[in-house]
Amino acid sequence: MAGLGFNSPQNQVASVAAVPLDSETETDSFSEASKLKPPADTVPTHGWLSEMQVRALVSEYFREEDINRAIRVAWCESRFNPTSSNPETGGVGLFHHLPEFWPQRAEAAGFPAADPTDPEASVAAAAHAVYEEGGWAVFGCTP
Repeated sequence: MAGLGFNSPQNQVASVAAVPLDSETETDSFSEASKLKPPADTVPTHGWLSEMQVRALVSEYFREEDINRAIRVAWCESRFNPTSSNPETGGVGLFHHLPEFWPQRAEAAGFPAADPTDPEASVAAAAHAVYEEGGWAVFGCTP
């Protein structure tokens, strides 16, 4: 994964700071983890995301043991481009959510009106899909 953090110009993406979980709030439950949100000013607004930015978002919604795998899946699916799409499947966003599953996933993850290109909504919906809908097999890329 060398070089993944150098895929976007600094001026195109807002700064992201990781929000650490303490031992009292860390949980294995998706529903509890999804309540933890980074401050609004830490979510990128547009452009390709760096590996650090994706890691900060993924760390908020995925269990610790799944963070690296989620990052690999996001890289494989979208190359960290939140607006990317797959012309063959119609998948959109960091995790290339399929249009027929997006509304239900987004709502279940706490983002009912979100667009699949919203990086945080895409990550939260991906975590929901992994933990509540059948594991990593829901994504085309399953490294």
